[in-house]
Amino acid sequence: MENLAYGAVRIESAKFGKRGVCATAVCFFLAFSICCFVGMAGPDVFVTKSGIANLNVNRRGIETSVWNGNLIHLNPENQFLWLTCTLTRPDSIDPKLGFEYEQQLTLDVLGTDEEIQHAAFPTNFEVYLASKNVTRLVKFPPGAEKSDPITIFNMHSVQYENYKVKAEFLSPGHLLDEAGHASEVDHQLTAQFDLTYVNKEYTGFEMSWKYTFLVITVLAMWSPRLNRGGLLSRSRTFTSCSLVFEGFFTKLCGTSSKIWSYQQKWISVLLVMLFFFNDPLIYFEVYNTKVGGEVLGGIYIGLMALFITTLMLFWLCALDETRAQGSMSAAGSGRKKGCKKHGGKVAFLFTFWLYLVITYSYIRMQEKGDVSYEAVQEGDRFVAASVLGSLFMIAYALWFLFYTFRALAVIRNLPPPFLFIFLITFFTFAATVVGIFIAAMYPLPGAALDFLGMYSLYNLYIWTMAFVYAPLRSGGDSDGGSFGDFSMSVSSGEGDVMNDGGIGADDLDDMQL
Repeated sequence: MENLAYGAVRIESAKFGKRGVCATAVCFFLAFSICCFVGMAGPDVFVTKSGIANLNVNRRGIETSVWNGNLIHLNPENQFLWLTCTLTRPDSIDPKLGFEYEQQLTLDVLGTDEEIQHAAFPTNFEVYLASKNVTRLVKFPPGAEKSDPITIFNMHSVQYENYKVKAEFLSPGHLLDEAGHASEVDHQLTAQFDLTYVNKEYTGFEMSWKYTFLVITVLAMWSPRLNRGGLLSRSRTFTSCSLVFEGFFTKLCGTSSKIWSYQQKWISVLLVMLFFFNDPLIYFEVYNTKVGGEVLGGIYIGLMALFITTLMLFWLCALDETRAQGSMSAAGSGRKKGCKKHGGKVAFLFTFWLYLVITYSYIRMQEKGDVSYEAVQEGDRFVAASVLGSLFMIAYALWFLFYTFRALAVIRNLPPPFLFIFLITFFTFAATVVGIFIAAMYPLPGAALDFLGMYSLYNLYIWTMAFVYAPLRSGGDSDGGSFGDFSMSVSSGEGDVMNDGGIGADDLDDMQL
């Protein structure tokens, strides 16, 4: 802990011991495993519908080929629309030949709640794109029958039930000449249009789990003490359960802020951030599409990134303190220089948070202004942004591992409860690094497992930290004050302060996790 006058916490208790560690570890990993299995059995995130069209590519008087598509019976729960096109290689072109060309298109996109007839335009509609000229680079890899998909348009909210899309392809008559063939005969490219949107079942799945995590987080924060008087307070079982499940803030508010520990202050911040990480406004983000759903979605991205970077900061600071604090005097010295000592970490992770928010905001603003926008068309800027994000994560991972290596001498000698805390911390760190690299933390993940696995891990980690570092007794207890079963005493020989019946205070100082 931070100093000699801290309030005893659950992890110090002799009653917690190895049995408590085993029980907590089983609950943590069992709950995480169950969530992963539920995620694997969960609904598909995306649904894709396809349509086929033929595009002329000759030069004999045909200038354009037009595709008209009606996207119907959509609703806000579909969340996201992404229309792509894949072209099939003409038979006359050598299948071993790889080539690419620039395809010019003119796009019109209309949205309406009215039923769309095949040829007629609705009378009440919103224009998203009107004769918008765009260019897409079509790539045929060597040996591939089909091109890489090109984006026609994408939307991050579904504001209307129906959309009408007109895509006019400028006939690339020069294509066959460049591929080494004559264009004296008619040729066609077969185009497959794929509309991808979020599965309504997944939206319900996501909202249900987020609100479940939200409710449990609130209980972990503020669950009241239930055994204050009354007949039930005579039951030892009921009293024990009440003490175990009493909220972290409920207990913490019953103790003086002067004896709050280093970990308790961090956990207080992380619990509040976890509440917002669980997306309390997701209902309005999904269903309030025509007013402020995208604004709320952007705010949530900022809060999600803030939670993750703050958690990453906590790990670095805690490991640094563990590395540096070998004695009570070292701990006290470290506290006095805390702001300066951790300033570099704060600056680094604040910069990382800005990078995440600015990158996401820029892309979303571009897509909002032009639904035909795709990030890869930024070229070098897109590559630079991707490389920068990877460098941030690599630097952080190396920093974390460096502090872990430097702290190994302390970590090896920790009591079992603190080894367990380090284990789940390292496990969560590894999952975070991998999750960011594989885009599992993207607002719309590729699979339900990505969503539920990462969200359950973060929630279980913070709940566990709040549980083990909760004050052992609340201020309102009648039999022991804030120190509960512990009394502070000085041994006769070496002046080591010990918590009677528990873990040595020097051990607590050595391990900040």
